[in-house]
Order: sequence, then structure tokens, then C-alpha cells
Amino acid sequence: MKRLALTAFLVIAFAAGGHATWEDLPPISQQVLLQEAELEVDAGQTWAKRVDVPSFSDTERPVLALRARVQTPPGGGCNVVLQVLLDGVPLTESLLRPRLLNKPPDFDPPGTQYHFQWYSATHQGWMTIFNNNYAGDWGGTGRDFEFLFDLTGLVDSGQLTTLSFAYLNPSIPKALKLDRAPLVVDRVTLGLMNAADVDRLRSEVLKGQTLTPVPVEPVLPPDAKPGDRAYEVVWSGRKESPPAQVAFDDLTGWTASVRGDANVSLAASVEHLLWRDRVAKLSYGGGKTATIALLRPPQPIPVSETFDAVNLWLYSAADRMKDRRLHFVALLEDNRGREFQVDLGSLTSGYWNLLHGVVDAKAAARLRFPVKFTALLIENCNVPDAQRAIFLESLTFHQQNRKPFATLETAGRAVFPTSDDGVLPAPPKNVKTSVTQLPDGAEFAATTPDSVLRFRVRPAKGCLHGITAQWNDGPECRPTDGGGITLDPLSGNPESAVCAATELKGESLTARWRLTQGTSTMEWDAVYSVHGRTLVVDVKCTGGLATGLAYGQVAGLPSPRGIEVPYLIVGSGCGLSIGCAAGLFVSLLPDWYHSDFSGADATATSPAGDRIGLMKGTTYTPLTDGRRNDLRERLLITVSPEFADTLPGIPNPPSPNRERLAPYAFYMGRASAVKFYTTLKRYGIDHLIASDFAAVLIDDYSEGFAGRWRPHPLLTYEKVQEFRRAIQSLGYMFSFYIDATDYFPLNEWFDENKVSLTPEGDLRDGWYGNFIIKPNAMPWLVRKVGERVKEHYAADCVYLDVHTNRRLQALDFEAGVEGAGMARPQVLGNADCILEARKWYGSTVSEGICRWLYAGVCDMDYASYFTPTPMSEIPPLVDFDLLKIHPLQHGTMMGYGPSAFFGEKNVGALYKDPGHGAAPLDFYRYVSASLAYGHMLILGYGYAPPLSRFIHYYAIMQGVQREYLTDTAAEITYHDGTDFLPTSRALIENSQKLGRVRVRYSRGLTVHVNYNAEKPWIFETDGRRFELPPFGWLIVKPGEILAYSALVNGQRVDFVKCAEYIYLAPGGAPASETPMESDGAVWLKREGDAWRLIPCGDLGTWKISNLPGLTHFCTDQELVNTPADRGCKRIILDSRALLGKPAGELRVTARNEAGETTTADAKVIEDGRLQIIPSATAVDYLLQ
Repeated sequence: MKRLALTAFLVIAFAAGGHATWEDLPPISQQVLLQEAELEVDAGQTWAKRVDVPSFSDTERPVLALRARVQTPPGGGCNVVLQVLLDGVPLTESLLRPRLLNKPPDFDPPGTQYHFQWYSATHQGWMTIFNNNYAGDWGGTGRDFEFLFDLTGLVDSGQLTTLSFAYLNPSIPKALKLDRAPLVVDRVTLGLMNAADVDRLRSEVLKGQTLTPVPVEPVLPPDAKPGDRAYEVVWSGRKESPPAQVAFDDLTGWTASVRGDANVSLAASVEHLLWRDRVAKLSYGGGKTATIALLRPPQPIPVSETFDAVNLWLYSAADRMKDRRLHFVALLEDNRGREFQVDLGSLTSGYWNLLHGVVDAKAAARLRFPVKFTALLIENCNVPDAQRAIFLESLTFHQQNRKPFATLETAGRAVFPTSDDGVLPAPPKNVKTSVTQLPDGAEFAATTPDSVLRFRVRPAKGCLHGITAQWNDGPECRPTDGGGITLDPLSGNPESAVCAATELKGESLTARWRLTQGTSTMEWDAVYSVHGRTLVVDVKCTGGLATGLAYGQVAGLPSPRGIEVPYLIVGSGCGLSIGCAAGLFVSLLPDWYHSDFSGADATATSPAGDRIGLMKGTTYTPLTDGRRNDLRERLLITVSPEFADTLPGIPNPPSPNRERLAPYAFYMGRASAVKFYTTLKRYGIDHLIASDFAAVLIDDYSEGFAGRWRPHPLLTYEKVQEFRRAIQSLGYMFSFYIDATDYFPLNEWFDENKVSLTPEGDLRDGWYGNFIIKPNAMPWLVRKVGERVKEHYAADCVYLDVHTNRRLQALDFEAGVEGAGMARPQVLGNADCILEARKWYGSTVSEGICRWLYAGVCDMDYASYFTPTPMSEIPPLVDFDLLKIHPLQHGTMMGYGPSAFFGEKNVGALYKDPGHGAAPLDFYRYVSASLAYGHMLILGYGYAPPLSRFIHYYAIMQGVQREYLTDTAAEITYHDGTDFLPTSRALIENSQKLGRVRVRYSRGLTVHVNYNAEKPWIFETDGRRFELPPFGWLIVKPGEILAYSALVNGQRVDFVKCAEYIYLAPGGAPASETPMESDGAVWLKREGDAWRLIPCGDLGTWKISNLPGLTHFCTDQELVNTPADRGCKRIILDSRALLGKPAGELRVTARNEAGETTTADAKVIEDGRLQIIPSATAVDYLLQ
């Protein structure tokens, strides 16, 4: 959040010396006690109160005193939690005139190595100590909990103002593993203090503080050679617009000073150029304490026109992954001499950056234009043991006069949704519904021949709090106990509302509530109906005073627990939890198709007694004009003994590319790796989507690869076309890259009017150095890029980076834009964008965190699922994926790569795998989970296993995936050690956690997976006994497919037999399965009427090399160190089982790397089978 705040400057650090204590403060007169008792503000919430500011004279200053802490168990700690707002504008700190008067701006908790500042410019909030009371001195200040602020210039004498306390960083309770960790505030007092006393307190805080001058060199070195101008500007011919008032091309008379011990200097430079022929190089680094640099022009620079935004162009040579981010503030002075600042935000990227800040309208109303620019302040200039540099180009103060891209495209919307049911769970076929009027409401019944579910709605108790549910004669539960509409803090308590009217009409009950506060009255209503086993609640409240809908807690069922559903990502938080208790499942689903919320919080709370929170609810955030959208919500409350009944529907069409993509493995690498792909093809990898991760577009990921189609200047169109032809000549699919969620400020089509705005009116930050494009402009950008890609190097597929990560969270809040402040248009605009991409690229793949929202609209995704506990440690619960997502699109493995599944720190076994001999256990963990969830193969993203292991992955997955990817799950069961149990029973009995999954597909394929780290799973099928070791599997389609990873004679053996090939991978000792025997991995593939034999026990390693003259991302790989026997000392084949011929009648042709005939060491052995001894020259053998 970056905007103007009416303060003088940012804080100078406190040095040893005098300071004000809480006890000996000067007197505060005309005190207004706003809150004496402890006030609790929960995570993400805001408290507000209107107050009349006491009238004050020129010799008095308005001040605010309070105590604040975060309620946690004792032990200390802190974080930026408290945000103080005055009329909606954050109270920020200043450099030369601190507003915090009773304690130093920095503190070092005793016994720790930490150094903190009380104010965070990044968050525009205040550090708050963790404790269970106001005792203690963890921070070592003697006044950890007390705050005294000078409000001069922020409030007007005798005028009404609104004071608010907001809870920043709402993830803190979860990080602390607490259900609640509220911000606690008390003794909130507004009053007046003598101006001389305020000045004295400030002097005490500033005592000993100095700004140290540092060198400024305005003259270029004699040998300075101009660097390249930003190539995007060269391409587009774009000119600077609007013109800058402050340029850094002439440093004559400029001064620079610092607070802190970092090494800082300023000098003229031509190393990196944008609009002008010279820039200012700020060199910085070293130091052990926080360092601030202040750059001043020779004289304040007039800004003659009014403005509401500020742009800063600069080039960064910082390390964005290691360094603490530089933070920039423009310092100004109005024509009354009142100083103020515009927060430009933090530097997040290398290369060219545009930092942007806005002038808050309420704060600007206190200013007198014209103004003058006085200085640029840069925080965090210390970089231990390193030196960095940035290059300042220009500062622009301008009036935005926005003409936003205002209409949401609907051209592609005919494709989805496929019904108006939204995410309504599918009702069981045999359920009949009815409604009966009650004296105090209505009863809705869902009846089958052997059951009845009753929802009772009693509006007098509230729109959600008054709902109960009962299954047969079981306990009556309250699925949304304590839930209901939430209001702006100044609008009153919704619990004080009265039910003004109810009406039962047809199959629906309508209720209305009225809340009167003083002379104002507001109303909201709800409509209830039942569909299957789901109570549908439609809530509406006009006027923009409703802040959301709280879902409350499920109460009244004994010993409830939450079941996290993989891939059911609703908003913030992990997968949505479904309640399980008393043999029932309960789900609370926001129907986003029929709701206008800004965000959904799926955070669950731990069970306590007979209560559990499944989801916090939804929120409505104000737009840039300060108004909220009217509340329009549909909540789906489902209760059933069947788990599947509680899962949401997905009203999307199936992908038209399911059949086309099913045989393929996806590889994310470099289009330049022609030699690598040629090797894969030579060794039998026939179906591959070769995707380029922007390697042809950029030379550094700090460059703006979003929305790009031109190759980097180091490449040519012809070179990219050459890569494409080579890949497609192998029979592979050529996949390109696009990101249309982000918007790089040097993009040839960049337009600030197409950038999403925060509620404060600032440009919404996206990927490092990028902004977030408006959802309604996303299809436009894809069309622009797609047209040109198709013209120059038409692709078969496109990777839409991060697109399907977009949650149910509004990102654009610009008033006047269709769908602003709503989550739904964000998803719909993104989905339209994905459909647009399919037109230009043929097929689409994306990252897939929120895959269920886009299933079928996108053709495939990475099936990424991130939880605090790595998904590798979670027993598979495959139902939502297989029943709802799988019929619409494909998912790849368990994310984009092993790190998505295991976590970044737990992938060593796979990355160190030499590729020969027994695979590491994590290989089987990774593959078995993928098979259980019905996913397809993905490799790459830095994980290019040795070729023998690459083939191992491919052979295990490809023949099976092409069968189940186009099929649907007919039955899902979990084995409890004795029997196969349907999902609902397995979840109720908690036996699903054993990890033994069986999936029957409708065309006859059956998948068994033993996802258990300790116990084998032994069973018989079709008269054969199988012992599945930890993370083993058995996959059978009678007469067509047999695939297993099982113990055979005490050792693990992997085997696949399908229509296209037969693959055997022994676990380190010879193994056999009809029709072959080997001591190393071997692959038999059909080649016309013949068979092709590929010894692949050990094929060596990859050697990576850069391609001269191209971007450093353009690399290739070649096979080296292949052992002569290829990891197989001998291979024995049963030719009668294979070809129906005796071995003596077979013709064996050995072929080398080039496909030319070479010597074959083959003979018939005593038992009539064929023996082949692999050699260094023979890649494969043709058996005819």
C-alpha cells in the first residue's frame, strides 16, 4: 500500500540518551477517552469510532495515547500488527519530526540478535509486542506497549474525525498455531499537549542523531562508455510520458547524506539508459545497522500543477532474492511550508523498474498547491558483506486522469458456466425435497426412502445463526452458529437487528432484518431454499455498509474434526475443510458464481468440544471511491452421510483437448535444447510437450517476460523458428510461454489505465517489477500476443504461467470498472483469457493451484497443492480431484516438480539419484501419489533426471495415463487392512489415513496404490498374489494393461505391459516377467509388426552447455558417460510370447546412435529363449 501521508519525514534512529517515559509525560488536556477497557480486534479486522477533536490553538498540539499488544501466550516476540488510521489515512512516521514521542524508533530485545524499528514503512503499521498482558519488557524499552503520537496536521481543530485500528498481517494466528491472536488495545485517549512539550519530547527522541554527508560526483569518468538503452524502448519507439519534473541526468549541486553505517555514494553514470543520456548511480552496501539515504536537489524543485500520482523510473542491480528491499519515499512541501511524503513502495526486482505512489484524496485536501520536491529518501541501504547499485532516471508528478478499461469481456462466456447452478453440490438422484411453515420460520426436508434431513430456519435468531440441521433422529446441529452479516464498525452491531418480516412463498422462505441506530436504519434480507441435501441461502444488503458474511462454526455434533480437501482452494488458506462428526459430513461453500464478495477466507479453526470452524467467511473491501459494493451472497450448506454429496459442482465444459493430450508427457525446459530432445526421441520418448520457459524471450527473469512475443535481441525470429521446426520434426509438441496476469511497465502495450488498482488507488503490484493487469484486459493482452506468436512461430501449446493460481480474491478496486472489488470477475476474466489463448496456441497448461475453478476451461495444469505440511506427507484423498476435476482436464504429477510435492528442503534424494539401480523411495512416493490421483507425467523445471530414470518415469506413467486420463472414476475405495471401504466410511473410521487406495475406472482399469511409508499391502487379484511395498502400486485392465511396483522374491520390481510397450525395471538383482528377464531396466516398444528393444539400466548423465551468442537461458544437453553394458549385463527374451516365433527365426538388428546398423551380440540359449548382450555402440535392437 503506497500513498501520501501527511507527515514530515521518516524516522531517524534513536541513539543512547534521554527519552520520554510513559509515567513522566507532560500533561494532556481536554482528554477524550475513546476506549478505556481492553478492545480486541481479530486478524484482518478493523475497529473504528468517530470522535470530535478538541479545539486547539497555535500553541497546542493534538496527541493520541494508547496501549497495544497481541494476545498470545507469554514469551515475547513481535510483528507489524497495529495500524492506526485517521479518516482512513494510515498514521505514518517521519524522519526529522517523529510522531512517536514516548520511545525511540528502534529497539533491540535483550538476549537476542534482533534489531527492530517500531514503524514499518512497507506495511504502514507499527510493531506490536506479543504477550498475554501488559507486564514485561521483552523489547527492552521499558514501554513496550505504550504509544504516544503527535497528530499535528492530521486532524483539524474542533472537527469530527474517524479513528480506526486495523489488524495487519492476518496470517499471524496461523503462524503462531493459534485459533486467535487478537490485537488488544486500551486506554485510547485523544487530547491536547502544549506545543513546547511536544517539541521537547521530539528533541529527546532525536538527541544525538545526525545525517552524515556522503560523496556526490556529478562528472562522468573520462572513460565512461554508454550502456545499452532499454531494448523494449528501442523496439517500440516509446517516449517518456508524462514528462518528468525531476531528472537525475545532472547532479550538479545535489547533496546526499545517510543515517547508518553503510557505504553510500552518488555519481553520474551512463551504464544503463532509458529516456535520457545520463542517470545517477547510487552505490550502497556494507554496514551492520539500518541505513537511510537522503538525496536533495540544489534547491527544492517546483511542481507547478496539481497531481495525484508519482512515478520513479530506476534500474536495479540489487539481488532481489537476498537483499532487504530498498524502500523509496518522495519528500515534498506545500506552499504553506507543510511537509508531506508520497510513499513510492519497495524495489522488488532487478532491471528497469517503475515505482508508483498515489496522493490520498483525503490527505491531499489538507495540502495547498503548488508544491515543491525537496528530497528522495531511500531506506535499507545496508547490505552486509556486499555492494550494490541502482541507477535513478527520473521522477514524475502527474494527474492520472484515468480512463480505465471498464468493461468485462463476455465473448467467450458462452462456453461456461454450463448451468446456472453455480457450485451447487450434485443432489442424490433419489432425494425429494419439501418445505413446511413453522411458527417461527420454516422447515426444509430432503427425504429418501430410508432417511430424512431437516433444515430448520428461525429468522428471529439471525440470518445464519438461526439455522439448524438434523439427520433422521440424530443430534440437531447448528452449521453456522454465530454466523451472519458483518457491518462497518460505525454502522452498528448486527446482533441488535430485529426480524422485520418473513414470508413462505412456494419452495422458498424470505426473511428481512432491520437495524436502527440513532436516526439511521438499514435492512438486509435472505432467501432460503433446499436443493438435494443443500440449503441454499441468498443474502443481500444494499448501501455498501456490509463488510461480509461470517460463517460462524458448526456446533452441536460430538467430537467434530475437519477434513482438508486437496485442490478445493476457495480463497485465502489451504484446501477447504469439510466437517466430519456423528457419521455426517458438513460443507459450507461460497457460491462465487452468485456472489459479489471481494475475498473468501477458508481458514479453519481447531475443534473445541462440539464446535469446529470450517471457513471464516467472505469480505467486501471498499473501492477507490471509499464505497463497498452491495452485499450479494449465496452460501451453500450441505449435510450428508456421503462425502461426495458435500463436494462442489464445477459448471465448466470438459476440455476439447483431453484425447489429444492424454498420451503426452510435459517437459518444461528450453526450446534451444534440440540435441537433448533428439536424444530423448532416439531412446523411445515418443510423446512429449516440449515447453520453453521464456528462454527465448529474456536474458534475465527481472526482464519483463509477461505479455511478450518478440525474441530477446540476442535471438532472431529465424532462430526461434529453427528451434520450433526441430522440436516438431521429432513428433513433439512445441509449447510457448505467456503470462497475461502481469504487466511490465516497459511492455510495448503498457497502459496504466489497464492496471488493476488497490483500494487506495495505487497500481497493484504483481510479479517482481510488474503490475497486475485488469481482469477485463487479460483477454485483450493474450490476443495481442497470440496473434503475433501464431504469425511468427505457431505453437501447439502454451504455458500460461500462474494463471490458474488466481484465487477467489478481487485484485482490481477501481470504482467505475465493471466487477471492481469482486472476486468473481477476476476468475471470469482470467478464464476468458485462457479460452482466448486456446484460440491462438491450440492447447493450454497452467500452474494449477486453484485448478478446480478453471478445470476444462484450461486443458491441463500442474496439479500443485501447497500446504504447511508437504503434500508428500498427506495420505491421498483423491475423491474431489477424480470425481470433479479429472473428467474436465488433466493434471501433471503432484505439481510442477518434486519441490512442489516434497517441499524445497526435501528433494535431495531425487536430485542426487544417479539414475541407475534401485530408485530412491521418494521416486515411488512421487509416482504412486500421481497414479492415485490420476495424473500425467511432468519433468523439467530444473529436474532433468538421468536418461535411464527419465525413461523409468515415462514408461511407468505413459501407457497407464493415456488410458485413465480420458476415462472417469466409477468407484473409489480405501482399504482398512481387512476390507475395501467406500470413501465416506473410510473417512468416518479414519482408515483413509492408511493410504491404501483403489480406483476403478468406468472402462475397466483398476488402480491400487499403497501410499503407506511403513506397511506392505498384500492381496490377491485374478488368482495372483501381489505384495505392494511402501508406495507400491498395481494397475490392471484385463487383457490390456498390467503395471506394478511390487515385491518379487523379496526385491522391488517395476513392470508395465500395455498396447504400445513392455517395460521391466529390476530393483538391483535379475528379475523376470513375461516375456523378458534382465538385471537392469529394459524397454520393449512396438515398431510396426516388430519390437524394438532398448537397454536402459544406466545410460549415463547429462552434460549441460550454453549456446554461444544466445541468452544464457538458451542451453542444451547431451548424454555422456554411458557405460558399455548400458546397465544391463544380459537380457533374455521369450520370443514365442513376444512374437509367436522361436528365437531362431528372429532377425535381430542392432542400431547405433544415428540409427545405423551395428553388430548385435545375440544368441539362442539352451531353453530356447533369446539372449542379448548390450554393447557400447548399440542404442536399440529391432526384433523381427
